[in-house]
Amino acid sequence: MIDLSLLKNLMSGDEKLVARFILIFKTQVPAQVRQLPGLCENQEWEELSTSFHSLKTQFSYLGITEFAEQMREMEENVDNGDTSSIAAGISQFIKAFDQFMQAEFPENSL
Repeated sequence: MIDLSLLKNLMSGDEKLVARFILIFKTQVPAQVRQLPGLCENQEWEELSTSFHSLKTQFSYLGITEFAEQMREMEENVDNGDTSSIAAGISQFIKAFDQFMQAEFPENSL
């Protein structure tokens, strides 16, 4: 599910930088994902939009287009004030994200 071609291009093929980005992804993204339900529940829409935007970018760098697109859609909905389906979208995303992390990075699984 990961496609590192964009990241390798952005890092000019520097494998150490690519590995560092992946390490940062594995340590920071799960924490960002875990914050999404609380931001939604507390109706912190600006912070939620910022989180979606940040996650969208990180998923894009790793070529995880399905997740990047989900973040783009939810970011757009929040920015347009259409928040009625955000909680359900976050819930579905978290389930898929957890499965992804277990498959791609089993050493990080609980």
